[in-house]
Amino acid sequence: MIFETRMTSQINLTLALTSVALAILAGCSSNMRVARNGSGLLVPPGVDSTVAVQADSIADGLFVSLDREGKADRLKLVGKSRTSQSDTLWKYLSSQPDATLKATGSDSSRAIEAFNAGARNLQELAKLKQAAGSPVQAERMKRLLLEAKANFERAVILNPFDLEIKSWLARVYQTLAVRLLDDKNHKRAAKVLERLVRIERGEHSLYARLGEAYYAMKEWESANQNFAMAEAVMRETAGLDFNLEQNDQQLDPKTLFYYVYYQGDTEIKMHQSARGLATLNRSLQYATSDEEKADIKNYLDWINWDNGNIPAVELRDKLLALQDKEDYQAAAAGFEKLMSMLKTKQAIDETRWRLAVLEFQFLNRRGRGIDRLAGVVKAASKDSDGAPLDSTYQQYFDSYGVMCHNLGVETVKKNRKVAFTYFKQAVAISWENRAKSFLELAKLSRNKPAAVISNCEKALSDSNKLDSREQMQAYQLLVEALKRSGKFKEARTYYTQWMALRSADRRVSR
Repeated sequence: MIFETRMTSQINLTLALTSVALAILAGCSSNMRVARNGSGLLVPPGVDSTVAVQADSIADGLFVSLDREGKADRLKLVGKSRTSQSDTLWKYLSSQPDATLKATGSDSSRAIEAFNAGARNLQELAKLKQAAGSPVQAERMKRLLLEAKANFERAVILNPFDLEIKSWLARVYQTLAVRLLDDKNHKRAAKVLERLVRIERGEHSLYARLGEAYYAMKEWESANQNFAMAEAVMRETAGLDFNLEQNDQQLDPKTLFYYVYYQGDTEIKMHQSARGLATLNRSLQYATSDEEKADIKNYLDWINWDNGNIPAVELRDKLLALQDKEDYQAAAAGFEKLMSMLKTKQAIDETRWRLAVLEFQFLNRRGRGIDRLAGVVKAASKDSDGAPLDSTYQQYFDSYGVMCHNLGVETVKKNRKVAFTYFKQAVAISWENRAKSFLELAKLSRNKPAAVISNCEKALSDSNKLDSREQMQAYQLLVEALKRSGKFKEARTYYTQWMALRSADRRVSR
């Protein structure tokens, strides 16, 4: 049985808004209305009113309206294999053999022959598994399994009292179910194993295999009960094995880990979060590798995404799958519903962010999206530089910064005061590409050299976020502003850096 892990696929499943949105800076138009407050102040969607007041005041001293300036310038392969089983076979597998039905000497001999034939099939299969896979080998492995199944079925009819035959037949059924994705074989295996555990109460591995069969059929309660029985029997029978040396008769931690883990896993699948968390934490003490420990911790994080609210995290994963399939409308509607189910601020803020990204980027609801995310960013605790104190919120700040920056770029050719306001909002928080917004502010501040110098220096302090063209723009703006301010020595220093960039750029383009 394959050990399952859950990764808060948070890294693998989020929309990469920063990289996508920054690629759409040119040629886009905004369809949002810019509202005015009671005093006639322009407050664009998603912008804090205090930033709008500050931007409005500064902008009036930097440029005239575009109207006035316009007069001067312009992204299972499933196969099923069906097997049939006769009523006679089921009689021997699932019910107590009739007392009058005795295996004759002849039947016993033929049963042994059939059993040995099935064993040879499995031996040949084991050799095949070690070789590299190919379609021909895969077909041969399937044929060997089916032959083993037929031989063990024949053996159990000939001698229904041999429990070893039944155990091997159940094992083959389970293997067929996994390899052929045929649930009928899981049911067959469960029926055989149910009979075996009633007879062989001291074999913990039989309970575990029965738990696996029920797990595969998603019958969580039955699976849980049998994994719990496997652990209990394993503990009760420890030290009672005559085939082992006294020093070897200890509990195997790998097996114990397996039994305890699947008890916890089935409890979580039944939405019993408190019980499941306790059991999964108990399984950690039996983990024998760093990988197993990491898997458990990831699973615990998944369960605790909204403080043990398992239905909510399951719904979140389904909505992320819809998002991956680009069904953005359905995903957004689901996130709206999900928010009403959530308990914790962290889960609510993450969901608001996901919904805001969908609205802004894919659903033509940009004003609603940026307003929604602005609320998350505004309420978050920040340091003196505008960075979130909780590092998990950085992705929300990055998305919000992109939204503000892009709306500024889109608006600059229509209403520079609104564009200036968006850039001021973008630099008010710490986000990945804040340097780009500082550069745009410098461009809009040409009529005030001190503002140009301040914004260019802030942009160049994080110059690795600017490409060479943008760096050259910043140096050129700086040189011009310093010349106008009479600071010729400083201007010459930045001019030298501009020349070095231009020379490097020309060497690359040759």
